[in-house]
This record gives sequence, structure tokens and C-alpha cells, in this order.
Amino acid sequence: MPLEGDQPIDFRDSFRNARCLVTGGAGFIGSNLVRHLLDAAARVTVVDNFSTGRREHLPAHPQLVVVEDDLCRSTGLARYVADADYVFHLAAQVGNIKSIASPVADADTNILATVRLLDACRGASIRRLVYSSSSAIFGEAERLPIDEEHSLQPRSFYAVSKLTGERYVRLAADLLAVPTVCLRYFNVYGLPMEMNDYTGVISIFLRRLEAGDTLTIYGDGEQLRDFIYVDDVVQANLRAAASGPPGGIYNIGTGVGTTVRELAAVLMTLTGRHVAVEHADFRAGEVRRSLADPGRARRELGFEPQFDIRRGLARMLGVEL
Repeated sequence: MPLEGDQPIDFRDSFRNARCLVTGGAGFIGSNLVRHLLDAAARVTVVDNFSTGRREHLPAHPQLVVVEDDLCRSTGLARYVADADYVFHLAAQVGNIKSIASPVADADTNILATVRLLDACRGASIRRLVYSSSSAIFGEAERLPIDEEHSLQPRSFYAVSKLTGERYVRLAADLLAVPTVCLRYFNVYGLPMEMNDYTGVISIFLRRLEAGDTLTIYGDGEQLRDFIYVDDVVQANLRAAASGPPGGIYNIGTGVGTTVRELAAVLMTLTGRHVAVEHADFRAGEVRRSLADPGRARRELGFEPQFDIRRGLARMLGVEL
């Protein structure tokens, strides 16, 4: 189904003057979420250890407080949570390949930090905790599109850590009475770009195009991905926080697939830069085909992606279509 329109998603009534805690709020998705919350007149506290996030990603704003802290070692979690109506947990080590190189750091950041945050939420009065999970937990697709009931076959330590965090989060809804909602992101892109598994191939291709260098495609280029623009992921977070049923879990993608070969062609067309393409061996830890079925999010959250890959990339690059 084509994605059309630039329809604004207005949640001002839900978030006006609401106290929002955003972990990892200086990162790629987190900083975009923070800006939307501030636009909705929310009061926002960002907790980030700045291992990958950047202060310059965040605006100067009277209703924004930025705290440098590490969730794995923080002594202030109970205080942060006590002051929050909504918690958006985006702090994570992102990357299949990176997790294989550093599995201990991956587990520390993605599992221990999540458990500590959930424990701090026990008995707190938060309305929702929205957890950022990943489509990596599905592994190689047995069928397309992938719905929430698809089997889970993680193929990297990152995928295992996100699945483990997700299971803690879902159980917290039952065992700790923490109203949690899980969002499984597919391939998110947008600004500010970071070199991770959300935006990796797009970031790399754009930098090489700018330099006039050859694009390297691993494998045959027919790897299928569901690329979703970051504003649509923000919309999903806001909808999940405002009305997601506790214990709910949702795939967040467009339902429209793009191959890596097609992505390279679209980027060359939009940038007007055409370079040679070379192929290298397929990389361990990566899946070949991934495509979301976002039907449950549409039905239960009213989630509707606004950007297909061309419109999203054009918005990101400031290109008129």
C-alpha cells in the first residue's frame, strides 16, 4: 500500500505538561522523540551516558533537563522514574556485528540496564513504559511479511540481548505491575545519522557517494529490508505511550520492502551522484530478508507510516520530489 501525505500527528492533549523520561535521549531516535515531545509541550528529562549520543543532538529548551548518567551503574534511577509520567527506554548498544565483537558490553547495556530500570519502576506511578526492541530478534524470516507471532531465532548477541530485555519488559507488566509496551523496530533511518545497525547501510552509502567512492554491497544485493523513517518511529512511540495496552507488543515498519540494490539506486538518483558498485562476501550475523507486518500496530494503536523510502530519504536529504 503506498504511503502518502504529510499528515501531522498531534498528541498535544496527551503530552501537554506530562513528565517524560527518555533514556538514550541524545541518540538518533531518542533525540527525534525528545523534539516531538517538547513540541507537544511535555516536560522532558533525558538520561544518557553519551557513549554514542551527542549533546548537540538536543535543543536548548526550558522544559528539557539533560542528565549524564549510565543506567547500568546509576544511583538515581528511582528518582528519575518517580518524576515521570511516561518512560521511553531507548538506551542501548545497537549492532549485530558490534555485539559479536563485544558480547559482554552488549549484555551489560541492553539487559542489565533494562532490568535495573524496570526494578526502579516497581511501585511508581508511571502511565506507560515504552521499550525499544528490534526486528533482529526474528532472525532469518520463515515467511513474509513478519507478524508478531513469527518464530524468534536471533542470530547475534545483540538480537539475543534485545529479546531478553523484551521478555523482562513483558513480564514486568504482569509481575511488577509496570504498564509496559514493546515496539520492535525494523530498519530506522533519518537524521542525525549514526553508524549503527539502524542506519548503517544508508549512512555508509551516503558518505561514500559524497566522496565519490565505490559502493560496496555485501552478497548479491537482494537482501530485503523494511526501511522506516524516524518520524514514523516517533509516531509509534507516542501512540504506544498514549494508548498502548500494557503487555502489548508491536512490529514497527512500513510493510514495504526495499532491496539493498534498490536502495543504492534510489540514493544515487536523489543525490545525483552515480558511482561504481562492487560486491563482497555476505557478512555473518545478518539476515537476508526482513519485512514487517505492521497490521497489529495499525489496528490497536492507529499507527500509520507516512513515508515510503523515496519520500523519507528525500525529506532527510532536503530534496524536492
